[in-house]
Amino acid sequence: MAKVITLTEEQAATLTTYILITTQYREREIEASARLGLKTNDDGVIKYPNMLANAEWWRITHRELAGIVAQVDNAPDLENAKKHRQRADR
Repeated sequence: MAKVITLTEEQAATLTTYILITTQYREREIEASARLGLKTNDDGVIKYPNMLANAEWWRITHRELAGIVAQVDNAPDLENAKKHRQRADR
């Protein structure tokens, strides 16, 4: 299922800016989760068993957010989309 969301120019800029300024945070979370997921107790048992799954979640989310930025950046503005549809209807 797909959703169509209309954003103002300001909202689109705010969304992409937020995603971009939080990039390093996500990268650090990926690294920390991956590192902690390999850490073991003295007896060799993984100390934080959920962290590798957390790292994977962060990787997937990071890729998804990059895709959202690309979609917003490449989306036609509403006026151009309307004109394109009107030409197609003729």
